[in-house]
Amino acid sequence: MSPHAESNRRKADPDDDDLPAQTRMRIGETSLNKVKASHLLKCPVSFVPIQMDGDKLVSSSGSKRLIECEVGLSDLQRMTDLFYQKAFLDATLDSFIHSHSEPHGLRFAKWIYQQLTGSCLWDEDCRLRDKTPFPISSNDQHVVFDLASAHIAARGSLKRPKEYRERAFQLDECRVWMRLHFWAMRESGVFVQSPSFADYYVRFIGHYIGVYETQSPLFTRESLRWSADPENIDNYIANGRRMIDVLGLSIEEARQQIPEEERSDTQWPYHTVKESIA
Repeated sequence: MSPHAESNRRKADPDDDDLPAQTRMRIGETSLNKVKASHLLKCPVSFVPIQMDGDKLVSSSGSKRLIECEVGLSDLQRMTDLFYQKAFLDATLDSFIHSHSEPHGLRFAKWIYQQLTGSCLWDEDCRLRDKTPFPISSNDQHVVFDLASAHIAARGSLKRPKEYRERAFQLDECRVWMRLHFWAMRESGVFVQSPSFADYYVRFIGHYIGVYETQSPLFTRESLRWSADPENIDNYIANGRRMIDVLGLSIEEARQQIPEEERSDTQWPYHTVKESIA
């Protein structure tokens, strides 16, 4: 898709500026503005806390309800397919992806579904997936069979610059990943389809991204805000789909890009009280 066509698609469904304040839900420091009234009537906004068992995130009655009542597997796949379409074009993320022909979007959607419901949907997919080895760095033959092995394959991808292969995920790479993923959530319609899911999911990602890069959760809310401004997306595309405002920054330089209250918030994303309604 050309940059012009993509820009037009984003502008094709303008938001309604006349909705009352009670239809705006704050996610972190970002207002979920101009939510369609029909969606709000169908899906009242509710806060679902992240539930932990030790250091492991687990499903809860609230997260199961989000999937049962508001966002199904097909909605998740619409979001994840859009994410991979963007990742394939991204100068940073595509280097981690061995092949474009794999059903990445469906697998990611199944993983999200399993995490929120406690089902075995993604485990079953892993059991049945192709186990053909493929080369990664150091001429190793690698088989992907679970999440950890998938991330080993990504870090060792032969598409990455040789000096970066097997290197742990970096903060700037995680920020690019989150920005594109939340952009896909907006573009898929899931963001407005279920504000409750969107609120939970941003915190869900905030937890999991920290597993791979410990500073990344601080930047999750900024990553959500990024795609709320069409100018950010236009600039990104104009720069060859490289996020020049984050790539190569030190942690301290990056921290200056987010509000002080987010830099110092040690509880997020594990708050147990409802986010404020704007």
